[in-house]
Amino acid sequence: MGVGPLTPVLSAVLEDLKTGVKEKRSRLESRWPEIVGANFASHTRGSLRAGGVLCVWADNSVLAFEMGRRYQGTILKRAKAVLGEDEVRKVIFRVGEIR
Repeated sequence: MGVGPLTPVLSAVLEDLKTGVKEKRSRLESRWPEIVGANFASHTRGSLRAGGVLCVWADNSVLAFEMGRRYQGTILKRAKAVLGEDEVRKVIFRVGEIR
């Protein structure tokens, strides 16, 4: 029995479970309105990337720009409170489709 196409996928899933990535993603998603505020929650979503980078996806460029200028520090502080001081080091803003 050789290595099949699912082997890398299963390995990645098992690694995620070991490191708690799934739990962090779940916490980020469930507490997103608390992190960005109720007014912005439906127009944004967050993803935690390697190196402690929180990427905030906004549904339009004006919102992404304003959040970056006015609320970056607040979002960083709230994200650290929710996910842990060492888990979030930086916040970046991007424009994209919000699902």
